[in-house]
Order: sequence, then structure tokens, then C-alpha cells
Amino acid sequence: MRINDNKSKIASFVMLHAILLMYSFCSVFSKLAAGAEFMSFQFILCYGLMMIVLAAYALLWQQVLKRMPLTTAFANKGVVIIWGMIWGALFFSEAITWYMVVGSVIIFTGIVLVVTDNE
Repeated sequence: MRINDNKSKIASFVMLHAILLMYSFCSVFSKLAAGAEFMSFQFILCYGLMMIVLAAYALLWQQVLKRMPLTTAFANKGVVIIWGMIWGALFFSEAITWYMVVGSVIIFTGIVLVVTDNE
């Protein structure tokens, strides 16, 4: 019985982080939309993709909350900042500074503390 509980918990965290990864693309789409001319095809496409991701995220977030406490799920949302930093570097050639790395380590440490505290 304990093994199934652990597998279920791991599956819930994998689902949560997959959803948060998907959600992190909102920042990419919104930045691309912001760089396009208002109401151009690129603007509408990027804005539309952002809205689709947000709608899917809202539905899937509710499924996550059925499987874990809100405090645990919300504490993990900090990983979106780390993904945003990675997407900024990959798609927009933004620099990753030491301050950002230190901040990411602090965020990740906080997530680990919250997740392991609930066990």
C-alpha cells in the first residue's frame, strides 16, 4: 500500500511540474506578442496561444489540487520563475546573472523544504 502511495505522490508532482512548465510558456508568448505590432497576425497568434495555455493551465491546476494540498502545489509555483529565466536566455538571448542563479537556488531550496515537510 505504501508503494502505491509513493507512486501516486510522485505522479502528482510530475503532473504538477509538467503543468507549471506549460504555464511558463505564457511569459514567452506574451513577450512575443508585446514585440509585435498591435492586432498583427503575430500579435493575435501569440496572444491566442497564451490564452489557450492559460485556459488549459486553469483546468489542469484544479486537477492537481484534487491530488495535493494547495499549500504544497502553490509552493511549487516558484519553479515558473526558473523556467522563465531559462526561456529568456534561450528565446530572447537574455543574460542569466549570478543574482538570478542565487535566487533560483533559494527558490528551489524552498520548494524542496515544503515538499519534504509534507511527507
